[in-house]
Amino acid sequence: MKIWDSFVRGYHWLLVIGIAGLWWTADQGMMDWHMRIAFAVGGLLLTRFIWALVGSENARFSSFVRGPGEVVQHLKHLRKRDYQPQNTHNAAGGWAVLLMWLLIAFQVGTGLFTTDEIFFSGPLASLVSSDIQGQLSDLHEINFNVLLTVIALHVVAIFVYRLKGINLLSAMVHGKRDNVSQPRLVNALWAWALAIVVIASTYYFWW
Repeated sequence: MKIWDSFVRGYHWLLVIGIAGLWWTADQGMMDWHMRIAFAVGGLLLTRFIWALVGSENARFSSFVRGPGEVVQHLKHLRKRDYQPQNTHNAAGGWAVLLMWLLIAFQVGTGLFTTDEIFFSGPLASLVSSDIQGQLSDLHEINFNVLLTVIALHVVAIFVYRLKGINLLSAMVHGKRDNVSQPRLVNALWAWALAIVVIASTYYFWW
């Protein structure tokens, strides 16, 4: 049964590549490419947020954001090995997704104001004082380490679920999961088209 449309899956893997690219370009001092990749990541994130409002049924906030009680119940079922996979993110995974989106949005947002005071300044750095530039630059660096920690925990969680007999990763590759109900999927071409427009617009207005 197909549960994930091509945009949700493609966005996920492009984000993996993008974050790795952000780390590499920052480490190597390739700041022009760092900014290009950041714009692409920001555009993908904004499109995914919109898709969480109007896209495929199981990609929407209303589908995968649950209350604390459901998170607790999910973890209890997981511990007892009687958890049954669903056609969207599980209750705990939904909150993990939101946390990761928040951290990435903060990373991209602070990056717009960062500066090394020598060779590089973000496109909005001139709008704030040098003190605020320095503070946001520090937060940008700290937040990236937090993001890497959350990503590491995400990878660990995937392995834990796999040990419990639940393969979360495969569905994000081929989009299918057995023994679940069929969600209403929206044609992902709309999301891809929107992502292209958003990313192209950021390059046009800010580069």
